[in-house]
Amino acid sequence: MYIYVAWGTAVMELQSWLLYHLVAVTDCNQVMQSATTLNGGSYPAGGTGSRARDLGLRAQKKLLGRVVSTGAGRSLLIDDATTSLLDNLYKLMERAAKTNPSLDKKQPEKVLKNIVKLSIKVGLLQRNQQLNVTDDTKLAEIRTALRAVAMSVVSFYELEFSFDRAYLIKSLERCRTAIQTFIKPHLTDKSQDRCDQVFDFLTHSDFLDSVFRQDSEHRPILGMLVSDINKALDAGHL
Repeated sequence: MYIYVAWGTAVMELQSWLLYHLVAVTDCNQVMQSATTLNGGSYPAGGTGSRARDLGLRAQKKLLGRVVSTGAGRSLLIDDATTSLLDNLYKLMERAAKTNPSLDKKQPEKVLKNIVKLSIKVGLLQRNQQLNVTDDTKLAEIRTALRAVAMSVVSFYELEFSFDRAYLIKSLERCRTAIQTFIKPHLTDKSQDRCDQVFDFLTHSDFLDSVFRQDSEHRPILGMLVSDINKALDAGHL
């Protein structure tokens, strides 16, 4: 019994690379999907590797470092569809931050890391069967809220002059509340702070305005993100 408790504690204290969908924007099961180790855990020489996948690999290594006697963390890699979505979200945040003095240039990196960290922790809760029926209902609420955000982003991109900042912020805040309600009984205050850091950036008025205004220089990247979202919607992952 002591070994089991100690092992479980080590797993849950994992401080590495969160839900995305955004809260993640995808089902946690998709985020936790197995994949083949990529070039020994490093980027290809040509520099074409994915930052999201690299951060996922680093999380895997940290987990395995804590539970080296088990195989529980051996498949903590991010699937290709989620990788593309997270990478394009990161590019959008990064470029918006660089061109807007009111946005913290360090936040996009933190937001990406926090999304993956939270996703991995939720996935571990699921794998270790630490969720109950009430938690399943909360997860369903999260998916519903995330889907609403995703569909709003697609609509605002595809329909000219349809962007409604107040509506999108309200939808994102609904996601924040749903995720916080879900993780509070299971994760630490630090994880709750990570969730807030994600949504504090995503709901920033200057970020949203710079991305969704009709003449935005970021529309090409937003278009790639919307393409990823549409694929996730069509596949039933959102």
